[in-house]
Amino acid sequence: MKSLNKKKFEEQGYAIVKNVLNFDNDLKPILNDMEYVMDRLIHTFSPKAKISKALKLKFEKKYQFVSSLNIFDLDQYFNTRLPRDHVKKDSDYFATHSLWNLIKHKKILNVVEKILGPEILSNPVQNTRIKQPEKTLPKKSIFDGLSGRTPWHQDAAVLSTRGQKNTELLTVWIPFTKTTKKNGCMITIPGINKLGLLNHHSGYKGQVEIKNSDLLNSKKVVYLEADVGDVVLLHRHSAHCSIPNKSNSFRISADLRYNKAGQTSGREPLPSFYVKSKNKKNITVLNFKQWLTLWEKAKEKCIPRKYAFKYPLPTFKNNKRDLSKLI
Repeated sequence: MKSLNKKKFEEQGYAIVKNVLNFDNDLKPILNDMEYVMDRLIHTFSPKAKISKALKLKFEKKYQFVSSLNIFDLDQYFNTRLPRDHVKKDSDYFATHSLWNLIKHKKILNVVEKILGPEILSNPVQNTRIKQPEKTLPKKSIFDGLSGRTPWHQDAAVLSTRGQKNTELLTVWIPFTKTTKKNGCMITIPGINKLGLLNHHSGYKGQVEIKNSDLLNSKKVVYLEADVGDVVLLHRHSAHCSIPNKSNSFRISADLRYNKAGQTSGREPLPSFYVKSKNKKNITVLNFKQWLTLWEKAKEKCIPRKYAFKYPLPTFKNNKRDLSKLI
């Protein structure tokens, strides 16, 4: 933890903190829960003749089998938040006890405190990602950020307008598998966060992407390679993307987010709550059941809406925040 320097983080826009988590205690339980979800999907969607054999497959082969079943919005079953639109009573999301333990993990919060200070909220802009080798993906999924490549973007861009302006958001990216250039790690450009929030546009399948982001491809990048147990921190204005998974193995990760207390989450009405404070009275969500109740209450609010949450893309008048005018 001594290696984490706030000033250096703010200068570079990223940090890799080594040996924060333990695989067996902290990460394997989440993979076990993911496998349970796969088993449930096999029982629900697989032809009966194939169920028994599919249930005996190991994690990666099992997920590939589930992917072959053409389940609508498959990624949502493994994602840590409600879908963005058309939320229904039976809308699924991945909110398990093991994930709650990770969000509240003392070692993670100690890292976050070094950057945000002692008053910390859990922010609902979070994802889990299961990325297969690109060669096994259907063509339509290659540029899908949850299962394939993620385009150049800034995390602040997916907040509400108020959140884009005011929320000090910190991304804590957690690898469940060793992450390398070969299996599609993230890349960023040191110091690019100093440009502030950039204009974005709607990319492949509506994904949020920095306008003129092809200009970044010629810049000197840092490969955010990380071992299991490490965490990668990203500043809200760090331009980053992921590269193709050219390996034969999966790349599995979670990105948790936190922000300073007293600020909007930028993703209302999804749950935001204190996870650390000097005043114990602020800690009102104490256990998994209370956390899950927050998500179910959010679901009820979202059902009547076309969109559960909205984030207008950052667009500034006269294109003054276009990347092409700033670099």
